[in-house]
Amino acid sequence: MTAPTPSAPVAPSPETPASRPKPWLVIVPLLLVVVAAIVWSGLWFYAAGRAEREIDAWIGREAKLGRIWSCTDRHLAGFPFRFELRCLSPKLETRGGDAMRFTAASAEAVAQVWAPNHIVAEFAGPARVEDLNTGQSYVAVWSLLQMSGVGDLSGRPERFSLQAHDLKLEQPGAIGTQPVALLSAHLFEFHARRAAGKDGKPDGVDYASGLTGGESALLNGLGMQGPVEMALQGTVTASADLRPMPVAQRLRAWADAGGVARLDRFHITSPKVAMSATGIVALDPQGRINGKLDLGFAGLNDVVQGLDRAGAIPREVAPIVGALAMVGKPGQVEGRKGALFALSFDAGTLKLAGFPVGIVPPLF
Repeated sequence: MTAPTPSAPVAPSPETPASRPKPWLVIVPLLLVVVAAIVWSGLWFYAAGRAEREIDAWIGREAKLGRIWSCTDRHLAGFPFRFELRCLSPKLETRGGDAMRFTAASAEAVAQVWAPNHIVAEFAGPARVEDLNTGQSYVAVWSLLQMSGVGDLSGRPERFSLQAHDLKLEQPGAIGTQPVALLSAHLFEFHARRAAGKDGKPDGVDYASGLTGGESALLNGLGMQGPVEMALQGTVTASADLRPMPVAQRLRAWADAGGVARLDRFHITSPKVAMSATGIVALDPQGRINGKLDLGFAGLNDVVQGLDRAGAIPREVAPIVGALAMVGKPGQVEGRKGALFALSFDAGTLKLAGFPVGIVPPLF
């Protein structure tokens, strides 16, 4: 037997060399991140500097309009994604109309880098409101007071909102006496936005306001023991000029501009009383009221008695209130049985259901 021939040895396959890491895959992204951070930092500090200059310019423009803003200490922070302006002892004084001074403990305003025209501010109390003409002063405290505003690229305000939680308004008493509580509310809010003028008229303002859980010694004296709920909504055309000025001057300018005040919704309710109103009014060049109001009252007798006890009904107005009580039509007022009234104003003449019942003096 022939022995088997051994097979030729198989040559080993060459080994695959180990893959080497590519340093640029790590270095390039890292460099991009570092460069982006440097660029972003530069942009933020440039924008912060510009924001400081814009704030100074805005304060200057406000001063020319009669509103003097100041802080004992102002600091801008918030890097890297927002701007935070902190202000100690903020103060606002108004001149050119009723001279007032408003002060608070501190304020902080915040705007995101990508939306610098939208500012949200919070104020720390207590705040003090002073009438510089009479020396009368009031003190307000709250758990949260927040404002927000949106402006266009020129800095002109477009929207404004205010919310005050657990608000209390007091009038300081004489030395050694307790302050007088004027108003308290679980929540008070106010919203306004610019409404474009039509037919060449100046811009106006859409407004809405509300109050929940309200208590007031004044309202209690008028027969409206709390809690009081209130809602208000409407538009005032040709009213975007908010420079401080005397009331008569403001009303005259508003009338000359063809302004109209539209009340879309108003109601105020308490456990015993409810009131509602809608309508539209304007002033003629002589300051006389023209327009109409649709009113509703539930618990009107309580209101009249409260007004009488408080001496809040002038002698010439008392017959008007009595007429209202007699000619109202039965209807629903905020879900309660009440009386509805149609009032109109014709060159200052007040008419009830089309019949003259009094004269409203010119407002300027």
